[in-house]
Amino acid sequence: MHDHNNIAQENQKFRYRSRNLPHMFDVDKPIFITYRLKFALPQKVIDAYAQQKEEWFIQLNKLAGEEHQEMLRNKDTRFFAWFDALLAQSPDVPRLLHREEIRNIITESFKRFDGVRYRLMAYSIMPNHVHVLILPKLQEDGKIFSLQHIVYTWKKFTANTINKRLGRSGSLWQREVYDRLVRNENELNKVVDYILQNPVKAGLVNEWKEWPGNYLNEDVLG
Repeated sequence: MHDHNNIAQENQKFRYRSRNLPHMFDVDKPIFITYRLKFALPQKVIDAYAQQKEEWFIQLNKLAGEEHQEMLRNKDTRFFAWFDALLAQSPDVPRLLHREEIRNIITESFKRFDGVRYRLMAYSIMPNHVHVLILPKLQEDGKIFSLQHIVYTWKKFTANTINKRLGRSGSLWQREVYDRLVRNENELNKVVDYILQNPVKAGLVNEWKEWPGNYLNEDVLG
């Protein structure tokens, strides 16, 4: 069994800072995106998630003032992290994306428009879901490229190519997408750490660099 506490403590020493992006938090901000395979959630995952949320609300109601507000501000992030962990650790959900030939297709989808529509900063391709961090680029009109269109392009290309590779048809990805704007350097550090540590927390590897589905753009982050 992996000693996750020791691993987590060791990786707390590392911090990621932006390189060559002096205005990234003034004009255009990085976006953290997660999407997953389409499948029916196992009942025990639903039950465990509901239990965690119920306990969270009980704790919330015991607080007042700033502590109450701070807990509310972190609500979406906390709920997402719980759900993500349940998916990663449940043996009853599909495990497909980490296979080399499938992982390479997803990687290709990310890199096709890297430097054109966005800067690819980091990602982790897990067995049944994907985390990716990008910095959308500006178009000629000064607006960033549409996040909806970027994700749609990833999903369409990968669904078509993976289905062809597997000899299957039909939808591959869950329609819902989780996305979060990264507002400052402190959030950037937490998000990059979260992405890269995902396979470690799931017990798949001992150290984030061992996971073949992990990527860190060292020209942007160090």
